Formats: sequence, structure tokens, C-alpha cells
Amino acid sequence: MPSACLKLRCAPCLIALAAWIGGCALTPSTAATADDQTRKPEVVPQTVATAPASPTEQTQYHILAGELAAGRQQPHEAAQEFLLALDTAPDKDLAARATRLAVESGDPELALMTARRWLALDSTSLEAREVIVRTALHQSLDEEAYTQCDRIVRDHPGGEADGFHHVALLLSGDPGKSANALALMSRLVAAFPKLPGAYRAQSLLAQRYGENQMAEDAAREALKLEPQSKESTLLLIGALVKQGKIDEADGLMDSVTHGSADASEIRLKYAQLLLESNQNARGREQLERVLKAEPENVDAHFLLGLLDLDEHQLDEAQAQFEILAKKHGHLSDAEYYLGRVAEIRRDWATALAHYEKVGDGPQGLDALMRRAAMLGKVGRIDEAQTLLDEMREQLPQLGLRFQLAEGEILLDAGANDKALAVYNDALASTPDSADLLYARSLVYEHTGKVDLAEADLRAIIAKQPDDARSLNALGYMLTVHGQKYDEAQKLIDRALQLTPDEPAVIDSAGWLRYRQGHAKDALPLLQKAYAMFPDGEIAAHLGEVMWSLGNKDEARALLARASHDDPENPVLRDAVKRIEQ
Repeated sequence: MPSACLKLRCAPCLIALAAWIGGCALTPSTAATADDQTRKPEVVPQTVATAPASPTEQTQYHILAGELAAGRQQPHEAAQEFLLALDTAPDKDLAARATRLAVESGDPELALMTARRWLALDSTSLEAREVIVRTALHQSLDEEAYTQCDRIVRDHPGGEADGFHHVALLLSGDPGKSANALALMSRLVAAFPKLPGAYRAQSLLAQRYGENQMAEDAAREALKLEPQSKESTLLLIGALVKQGKIDEADGLMDSVTHGSADASEIRLKYAQLLLESNQNARGREQLERVLKAEPENVDAHFLLGLLDLDEHQLDEAQAQFEILAKKHGHLSDAEYYLGRVAEIRRDWATALAHYEKVGDGPQGLDALMRRAAMLGKVGRIDEAQTLLDEMREQLPQLGLRFQLAEGEILLDAGANDKALAVYNDALASTPDSADLLYARSLVYEHTGKVDLAEADLRAIIAKQPDDARSLNALGYMLTVHGQKYDEAQKLIDRALQLTPDEPAVIDSAGWLRYRQGHAKDALPLLQKAYAMFPDGEIAAHLGEVMWSLGNKDEARALLARASHDDPENPVLRDAVKRIEQ
């Protein structure tokens, strides 16, 4: 089965916009009426059988019930009780607490009701307006959202331009309502046609939702009104890069950085944007310019190291991370990536030594997982299992991940029965885990139980029809272990549609074409997969296809290089044997 491609992601986006709706499953409602705004939720008190009659007693009753619900981690019930208390005690602090609890509960209608009450009691509350904007937008109450956005802009303590920026952030958190958000922003900008900050906010929001032409147009409008604005120019550069207009973006970048005290910082952000847009050569050029001006710039060395690692330039990557290791405060990051370099080189002992030096931080957990894997590679299986057991005790919520890692280590060490036992034990408690079923299918295939491996993959696909990994694995299995090419074609084509840039899937598509007797069609697919991820199994497939097409010297050279890098790969060894016969 093809190996998974571990492609590094270099850096986060230039501007990260916070999402409020998050993972809540919210159900849009119909437009609110005047009655909706005053409608009281029905609450069945859990603490007292009958609510008292006097206003003061009613207030105390609902506040007490709300506090008890909050203490039980029941934010929805607490917000409802506080909302009822507001009828007899119209207090803005109580309204604020009710709103925050309603937001925490994930109920948009309740959040909207409480936020409206809060704003009625405190017309200066920016937070209340924010909640109304987000919930109204999510429920397609566009007019109400617009009204509050307009007030945020006009009343913002930092001025109207800051108000527009604030609104752009508010409107950026709900991808499912991008059209509503962009339309609302366009309407708001039309009310401030001479304000550069309005167009900058529009450009920012448009870039967030991938409307890059709109983003470009808005940034150009901002520059017409304020030609020397660095902020507007940077927004325009971002929009140009995302449309592939790199030459124009480079020219603007030179104008922005000329004589600027923060030129290196600006170029670093520009390099990140280029790398995120797969403009690696241009990104490298910008990083090298930063280092020419500031040879000790840690961020530039780090990004270059990641880029070199991503492009499999291991010597260059190692050099960058060794420089980083000498910089104060960067040892853990450097040791982690030096471990990655050594791991790619299959130098397990060196990789282990580097991972052992990684402390707490962003790479800490992954370094521990890789440390366990390296212990397995050097034959210290018991130590690997002990380390995973310790991690399981410390982080029980990640128990499944540790079981998967343990099974993989055992399978890699040839302890197939033990690996199978680990997966079976885990599946006993989580029988529907796609990750566990997929991992078990690898054990079954490795031990020749192809029918059982196929059954596990089909079970995943039955519940998750768009699981590209399983679609590809089953399609590849049907190609390699039989001649069910028609079904394999459907499965792999679907996986390719879902993940068009995944080397393992491209490799499967190429190998299937070869098995179908279309070597010429297979060649470019396999060449593409190998260029993206020079894995031993992909090299084996590409070498065989080259050989079949008469490119024997080229095939021998490729297989020799791959065998040197991955001498234990069974698919590669079989390919070498076949062409030597």
C-alpha cells in the first residue's frame, strides 16, 4: 500500500482571523419579529417546585437557579434563568453574564435574545454588538447585522477606520455565510466612499473568503484615496500573490521596503505568503534577501530550513537547523527538525538522539511519538512501549493515538500478531474507528490476509464514502492483489478527485494504468508522484514502467538510487529482482 506523504506546511497565514461560531452545530432560524425579541424561554426550575410571586423573590429565585446551573456546567439553563431574572432586575452586568453563557451554550437564538437585552441596558457595549452581529449573520438576519456593524463603525473609540477593521474581523468567522458577509461589507463601504480604511477592511475580508479579485479592487481603491499607505499596498500585494501576479507583487514589495526600517520583517511576511501560495522559488529569494541584510535573522533561517526539508534538500536543511540550534530559545525546534532530517535519512539512532533533546512546546508531543518510533526502529521495542504507556497515563484523552503508534511500531518490527492484538483490543472499545480499521487492514495485508484487509477498508468506506485514504488503499489493493481494475479505477479516481495533490493517490493511479496495459499513460503520473515524494515504493513503480518502455539505463539508475536510500523496502527489492531476471 502506498506510503502516506508527509508534506511540511511552512507557516501560518499572514493574517489569522478569529472564528466565533467554531465547531458549534447551529441551526438557522427564521427572521426575528418584534415578539421574538421579547419572547421568554420556557424554563422548568430544577431547584424549587414553585416560583415565588413577589418581584424581589422572583429575581432571587431565578438568579439562584442560574448560579446553580452555571455551577453544574449547564450554560444554556443558566442563561435562561438569568434572562428571566432580567424581567424584574434589569441589570446590565447580569445581562452580560447571561449573554456570555448563552454564547458558551452554542444556542444562537438565546445568544441573540440576551445580547439584545444587554444592549438595551447598555447602549455603549461593544461586546453586545459583536454577539448580535455574529449571531444575526449566522441566522441570515442581515439587516440587524448591518445595523450593528454601522454602529460599531460610527461609534468605535479608535475612529471609523478602526471600526471597519473591527467589523472585518467580526464578519470573517463564518465561512458558510461568506456571501452575506461580503454583501454587508460592500453596503457598509458604500456609505463611506471616501474612507481608505473602509476599502482596506473590504480587501481584508475578501481575502479571508478567497475573493481575490474583489480584494485587489478594494485595495486599489484604498490606494487611490491614500497613495502612500503601506497597509493598503501590503493588502494589494497579498491579493496579487493569491492570483499568481507575482511580478507586480515583487515590484510593489520593493517600493514598500525601500528605505524602511522594518524591511526584513515585511519581507519575511511576504516570503511566508509566497510559500503558502506554492511560490517556493520566489519565497526562497525573499528569505535570502532577508539574510543578506540580517545574517543572524532566526526566522529566515527557520523558514529556509523548512523549505529545504520540504524540497528534500537535506544537507541544506540540516545546515539551517544547526544554525538555529545555536540561537537562544530555539533549541527544541532545531533538535526536532534535525531529528526529522535524520529520520528521512533512515539514521534512526541520530534521529532518536535529537528527539530526546526536544522539550515542551509545539513540537513536544510529536517528538515523543517519534522518539517511540525510533526506539522501535533500533530494536528497543520494550522501551518504546513503556514510553507510550507513560504517555497514555499522562494524556488519557489521546489513548487512541498512542495505541495506533504502538501497533505501527510492532508491525514495523515484524511482530504482526502483537500489532493485531493491539488493534483488536482498541477496536473492542471503539469499533467504528476508521483509523483503527485502516491500521488493522495494513496488518492483514502484510500477513497475506487480503480478504480481511479488504473487509476493513470496505467497512470504513460504507460509513465514510469520501475517506480518500481508504478509497485509495482499497483501489490499490484491488490492483495489486487481483485484477478488479474497473472497481479499482472508480475508487482511485474518487480518491484523486478528493485529494488531487496526494502523491500516494497519484502513484496508485499511475500503477493502475500500467497494470491495465497503458505504460505510456502511467509514466507522467508516476513521475509526478515521485517528484512530489521520492518514496521507495513510488520509485519501484516508476522504475518498472521506465524499464517496460525501453528506458533501461534510466530505470537502473533510479532503482539504484532508491535502493541506496531505502534498502529494506520490499516493493523496491521485488522491482529490482524483476528487471534483473
